[in-house]
Amino acid sequence: MSKRAKLFFSVFLAFLYSIADMIAGPMAVEREKSFDRSRILPFLLCFLLCCVINFAVFSVIPKLRLRIKDGRISRRLERIGDRRFFLAVWALIFVSWIPAYLVLYPGVLSYDMISQVDSALNGITNNHHPVLHTWLIRLFMKLGDACFSGYESGIGLLSLLQMVLLSYALARLVFLLKKKKVPMLVVIATALLSAGWFMNACLSVTMIKDCLHAAFLVLFVCHFAEIATNPSKYCLRKRNLIFFPIISFLMCAFRNNGIHIYIFCFAALFLLRLSRVRGGKKHIALAAAVLAPILMYGIYTGPVFDALDIAPTETREALSVPIQQLQSVAVNREDKLTDAQLKKMKYYIDDLEWMSAKPREYEPFCADYAKSCFYSEHYDEDPIAFWKFYLQIGKQFPKEYAAAFLSNTLGYWYPGFYAYSYVMYDNYAPEVFPVPLERKSIWNWEILKKYYESVCSSDFWRRTPVLRLFFVPGFSLWFLLYAMALAWEKRNYFTRVFPLFLPLIAQYGIMILSPMSSFRYSWPFYLMLPLAFAAVWGDTQPQTVNAGQEQADPTA
Repeated sequence: MSKRAKLFFSVFLAFLYSIADMIAGPMAVEREKSFDRSRILPFLLCFLLCCVINFAVFSVIPKLRLRIKDGRISRRLERIGDRRFFLAVWALIFVSWIPAYLVLYPGVLSYDMISQVDSALNGITNNHHPVLHTWLIRLFMKLGDACFSGYESGIGLLSLLQMVLLSYALARLVFLLKKKKVPMLVVIATALLSAGWFMNACLSVTMIKDCLHAAFLVLFVCHFAEIATNPSKYCLRKRNLIFFPIISFLMCAFRNNGIHIYIFCFAALFLLRLSRVRGGKKHIALAAAVLAPILMYGIYTGPVFDALDIAPTETREALSVPIQQLQSVAVNREDKLTDAQLKKMKYYIDDLEWMSAKPREYEPFCADYAKSCFYSEHYDEDPIAFWKFYLQIGKQFPKEYAAAFLSNTLGYWYPGFYAYSYVMYDNYAPEVFPVPLERKSIWNWEILKKYYESVCSSDFWRRTPVLRLFFVPGFSLWFLLYAMALAWEKRNYFTRVFPLFLPLIAQYGIMILSPMSSFRYSWPFYLMLPLAFAAVWGDTQPQTVNAGQEQADPTA
């Protein structure tokens, strides 16, 4: 990286971070809308310190020689071969999670599981929780009841399946780093962190849609990275063109916003590579494989849902940000609204009853309360009218809109906020489910159980310097920005390097549109983060390939 680039990124990122950490973050937490001059000195000190640290980072990291060319570890890894390396990483990750499986068996029964068990046993009527995931819960619960005389055994088998798929996906990502010639120490560190990070162990046995979605999302980005960097070589392996549509469809089907990540990645990749598209005929099969998941998802959520009388997800689930902004205006600026505006506001948001009812108090850091009062059917009647009203109110109260957005997304850009950075470790009591689900821990090791409970819910980890990186989602944005800066001067940045960041950008976009800044929502982002290592240190340039050069896939 040139001296000019290092200086620019050092100052630019220091300025952004200081604004977020010293001014915007604390103001959003305290819900202040006027600037306090006493914050100027902390901002300047933070800015100067960050400039120095950033310049050191941008000077040192590109020069690091982490490749162990002649070391014992490197020679041993080359000796065991790609297939054995992949299987060893997969086994390492899976075995590391077994204690969590034994202690938390049959699995962590989170809040979403309550309604999903009811749907699984009595009939699926809507896609609020992904239908495919609820079907899977039904299948395994009935399997457990039929074969082992208990629904819990079926849930235990599903937990085991989640562990297998997620550990395979992470091993596949580690192998991708090795394949892209990322420094071996980084590859090894990624494998060890994937195995030892408590989040992966706990969520791999949690009954929630995020787990299987995350597994197929990681597999999707592995394929996407290959397509983005070397499409010709990717097409030579015919198995890719078969498995890629299946993996992508499952990634979309296990979480309702998966299709948005998929479309964004390929639309952006097409625009970035449009000027370099040559010899389109040889990529016809790849184009068909890319379009297939969209067609499959359309059929699945269209004719299939219609035939099974399954209602789509309510519109309000995708409108967390605008609903929260409107509610903020209604709470804080009611006296400034005209009678016509108040009438329209009541048309969309439950006659403002949430303002006085205790369970519906306005919560600036979580949009779920606001969403629960929104009339989706009124929106569906005339979406254009809603957006006209939304833009009209926004033009009148831009500061209120900005404050509502910053508060709702606070945990995704301000490292000092961690109120919702818990892991889904609720494990609800058996009696709250439609059928009692007994806890049958295979290994009653109280110390380990308390450890999982502590790391999932204790604020100690989130307050501790350095350790906070792994517990507070507010660092996710800064990981992405610094990685993009470090990779800036690599050859063919916008056509070969930047595309590797597209899945991370898409996931971050999904995060800031979510109802709150929970670590559960940012978990897939952290799982995909090793893609940044491939962009910064890896070989992203295409290699010349011939039709007869197809190689065996050690991950197959």
